[in-house]
Amino acid sequence: MLIAGTIVVALMAAGWYAWQLVGAMEQAQQQSVVDLPTRTVQPGGRAAIDPGASQQAPANAGTGSVQAQMGGPSRFDVARGIVSAGTGAGDPTAADVWPEKTSLTILVLGVDRRADGGDQNADVIILARLDLERRTVTTVSLPRDLLVEIPGVGMDKINSAYNYGAVRDPGNKAAGVAMVRDTVEHNFGVVIDEYVMVDFAGFEEIVDALGGIEIDVPEEIDDPNYPTEDYGTRHLHFDAGMQHMNGERALAYARTRHGDNDDARRDRQAQVLLAMFDKGNGLGSLTKARELILALGGTVQTSFHLDEQVALARLGFGVDREKIEMQSVSPPLIEPGATESGAWAYVGDLAVIAAYIEDVLAGDIPASDTG
Repeated sequence: MLIAGTIVVALMAAGWYAWQLVGAMEQAQQQSVVDLPTRTVQPGGRAAIDPGASQQAPANAGTGSVQAQMGGPSRFDVARGIVSAGTGAGDPTAADVWPEKTSLTILVLGVDRRADGGDQNADVIILARLDLERRTVTTVSLPRDLLVEIPGVGMDKINSAYNYGAVRDPGNKAAGVAMVRDTVEHNFGVVIDEYVMVDFAGFEEIVDALGGIEIDVPEEIDDPNYPTEDYGTRHLHFDAGMQHMNGERALAYARTRHGDNDDARRDRQAQVLLAMFDKGNGLGSLTKARELILALGGTVQTSFHLDEQVALARLGFGVDREKIEMQSVSPPLIEPGATESGAWAYVGDLAVIAAYIEDVLAGDIPASDTG
């Protein structure tokens, strides 16, 4: 769940300052906004995807693009003249940019990109529901090893969908995301509005741009075989107690699997997310905000445009810990199994999982009912 902090921190806390630092945000925006291709698979339809139909949309063609909606100058230009730093005068609200919506469903991806250019898998896959009226955030994470039907490919682990899309259309920056979106919608019937994607190096940069985070480690962790990017291992150790962590340490703390179960790992990831949320909401200087915004521009890819990011930022300052609900697809919904080739995988009744996801995102399952 740690990459879900990209929504809460990057798009909410930093976005407010981004509106005041238009020049910095413009630089980041040009690098990071990539709209998704048009759907080729209807949610829940289990239809074959057309490999030739995935084309990158123009950078200003998303639903949140001011130029697409109004045909006029972007908010970058307008903001230079009307926004007073710190006042938020003229800032767009959720009602301004999504007048017909009461909630947004967002696909959040954490992608493991190796330096050698090998396979790129989406090892963090989260669906997040933002209630625009109640100002709540509900997330449900999907296990990366869950066996699903990837449109046009067949049955495989859900984390491989990103690589299938990226390989199929290497010139399209959103092709991998689009394949994950189509796979999630195809299997679970969820209609995804927008996406946010960050790779693990980007996660480290975000934490560092925040100035690090404070984590209270509940018990000692000693992992002699923590995997490294070059496919080797290294020794990883955390003492128990309160610690200040930079991006590298925070990522390792959230990802290590040694000595405990997936429940403990999910707890650590949630702990990191909430620490990022606290730090993001506590940004006290425009200098730190600028550093964060520029870090985001090089590490986060999203379909949210500037007005939408600012609206989310305003919304985010009304969200506290009690309004963030984090769930996951876990046993007994899933159990150990295998792919057709014999590789280990989680398997489960996809229709039952789809119903569970629907209930979670609708707010019908309290935290005490899930693992």
